[in-house]
Amino acid sequence: MVDKESKAEFGFISDFFRYATEAQKREVFLSVLQQANNAQRKVMEQSAKSGQKR
Repeated sequence: MVDKESKAEFGFISDFFRYATEAQKREVFLSVLQQANNAQRKVMEQSAKSGQKR
C-alpha cells in the first residue's frame, strides 16, 4: 500500500502530524480504518459463532 520511495520516517507521532503531507495522513487514516474494520468483522463473526453454539 505504501511505496518505499514515498515512505517517510518520523521519530514521534507528533512529528508525523506536524510534517506529513495530507496524502500521507490520508493513507495512514485509511489503513487504520481498514484494520479497525477487519478487527470488528472478526469480533462480529466470533460473536455470531458463539451465539449459534448456545
